[in-house]
Amino acid sequence: MNPSFFQILRTKKELIPLVGIVSFAGFGAFAFSVYSLFCKSDVVINKSGNPEPWETVDPTKPQKLLTIQQKWKPIEELENVRKLMK
Repeated sequence: MNPSFFQILRTKKELIPLVGIVSFAGFGAFAFSVYSLFCKSDVVINKSGNPEPWETVDPTKPQKLLTIQQKWKPIEELENVRKLMK
């Protein structure tokens, strides 16, 4: 009485593209989450090891997918505040 998933797909062939697209989207979301977890600098796994991980980001390395004429220079006010905090 209770048909399995594959029996339903065999009888209703119009569901095959829908299942394929939803599966592909789910796998893509999972793969991007794993990629972001291990490769991006703004995702923090260990909060007790380094409470300020943004301080260790290399400003010469672009963090975006596409960077157009980006120049990095320190902001004097922020540098003064950073010196006072240490």
